[in-house]
Amino acid sequence: MVWVKKEGSFSDSYEHDVCSFSGIDGQNGHESSTGSSELATESCITDTAASWINGYLCISSSGQVLEANEAYSQLTGYSREELLKMKLNDLDASECRGNLVGNLQALIKQSMGRLDFIHRTKDGRLLDMEVNATYMEYPNQFFIFILKNVTGLNQTDKFFLEKGGTYRSLFKNNKAIMLLINPENFDIIDANIAACTYYGWPLEEITCKKIHEINTLSPESIRDEMQKAVDEKRNYFLFKHKLANGKVRDVEVYSSPITVNSQNLLYSVIHDITERKLAEDDLKTREMQLRTAQKIGHIGSWSIDLNSGDVFASEEAFRIYGLDVKPLTIGDIQKVTLPEYRPMMDEALKSLIREKTPYDIHFRIKREVDGAIRDINSVAEYYAGKNSVIGTIEDITERKKAEDELLHAKMVAEAANRSKDGFLATMSHELRTPLTSVIGFSDVLLDETFGTLDEKQMRYVAHISDAGKHLLKLINNVLDLSKVEAGKMELQYETFSVSEAITEVQTLISPLARKKSISVDVEFDPQINTINADRTKFKQIMYNLASNAIKFTSDRGSVKIHARCSDSVVIVSINDTGIGISKEDINKLFHPFKQLNSYLANESAGTGLGLALVKKFVELHEGRIWVESEVGEGSTFTFSIPVGSMQE
Repeated sequence: MVWVKKEGSFSDSYEHDVCSFSGIDGQNGHESSTGSSELATESCITDTAASWINGYLCISSSGQVLEANEAYSQLTGYSREELLKMKLNDLDASECRGNLVGNLQALIKQSMGRLDFIHRTKDGRLLDMEVNATYMEYPNQFFIFILKNVTGLNQTDKFFLEKGGTYRSLFKNNKAIMLLINPENFDIIDANIAACTYYGWPLEEITCKKIHEINTLSPESIRDEMQKAVDEKRNYFLFKHKLANGKVRDVEVYSSPITVNSQNLLYSVIHDITERKLAEDDLKTREMQLRTAQKIGHIGSWSIDLNSGDVFASEEAFRIYGLDVKPLTIGDIQKVTLPEYRPMMDEALKSLIREKTPYDIHFRIKREVDGAIRDINSVAEYYAGKNSVIGTIEDITERKKAEDELLHAKMVAEAANRSKDGFLATMSHELRTPLTSVIGFSDVLLDETFGTLDEKQMRYVAHISDAGKHLLKLINNVLDLSKVEAGKMELQYETFSVSEAITEVQTLISPLARKKSISVDVEFDPQINTINADRTKFKQIMYNLASNAIKFTSDRGSVKIHARCSDSVVIVSINDTGIGISKEDINKLFHPFKQLNSYLANESAGTGLGLALVKKFVELHEGRIWVESEVGEGSTFTFSIPVGSMQE
């Protein structure tokens, strides 16, 4: 006779051959007079099967114990000999044990072989036993019990014991974080190894918690979220869960209902999405920044999937095109593009895809939303990996207007410049020629070559000569400054002695100094020798600075000129004891036609071109000039020129 495990039993499928029970009456199923001790039982149950189960019993139709294995004997404390003298009612502690044997066959059929019994041990302890029972009719009527001790196990453990090793490996040993939750009271029924590791609590502690002790939401909020998920027909939730170390992590929870021993539970799989959430938040921030940047810069982005023909466009691109249709198509863009530009755009796109020709085009559109004509610049690249084109569009209408206005202004300026050049050329010829005559004839009169002049005449003629010379100097300065600004001033480089050039300038300014009883002292650094520069411009720089120093120095003051050499650069300083310059006015010194307020009342004030020319000449030599001054304390003008400056 063969007994085969039914579907849903505790162990893996196996077979046991029970060869014979000779002590059972084949006619009526009662025990023979020989008694249980003389029962000849030849069992083919293997040692492996016997050790796997907690108990094995063979029960006659009258309830007599016909056979028991060693595992059940150890579990209950009875010896095999004692068990063979007992009946099922002696072992069972259920309330219905009186009618148990009589109803056993019906119970087995009703429960499909799975029963729950309470057995009493020899020392009086009660054991919860899960039983797989089978009723046998041939050759005799008897019952076979395969028993499992489930005393003290929770519902989940019983569930896994019932389902077997496959379910245990899917839950307990699964690498995913899993929890079993009672949705009625939020008790955590069970947790797998991965969950204990993730949350940082041992199994005994985590199964004593409720889910809202881990979830940052209140029980009411959790219920609301669950109800919302039911309404939306989804089985996932986004929560924040607390770990044992106090950290809070973003998690994605997938929950499904599961029934364990007629109890409805939630089977939850948890994924930590903290890093993904941070990345998503960062992406949202960058997208927001991009949208803002596009709005500010009036630049939109677009892409075309050449496989499907789908077109993507950013909000700013829609605004630039003046479109509100979604989804956008290539036809929508061609529709707003002026007809004369469409062939060019098609050809540019084909060249980009086929020949990788740079796509940087200008075209014009007529927006449907307001009918405005706009100038557009578009740049794109071909993404071969996805067979798509990705690009940007920029509304350059205002920039084009500004460029056109700038071009017009440039043309006007060039025309004005040509007029200025013509004026300067005329002034050079038409003004300097008569001025030279005025100055020459006035000097002849002053020399009394054609007759003696009285004192009054001499004074008037001297005024004519001075005014003519002053006007000629002004004209020459204007012409020089104009040449410098036009880039037409050329330096004539030559090697000359610095000390000789400065001495010549000292001689030229001596008459000016003597009129005001101002002493002029010159000091040279012994290392100074020669310099390669424009001698005339160098002397003009020195003359303008030295004459200015004398001009704005009171009578009986002093002017000191000091020249030295440092790091292949000649540095010349002109110091005076004059009226000084305020810090506010220093920045105005080198601008053409700028007169400082403190000098306006000075009768010696010039045109304001001298210092402007000095700065230009110094910079032409790749040098620099600066000023140190305080009001009432005098001023020091210093300039530097490279010793080896050469004409390019």
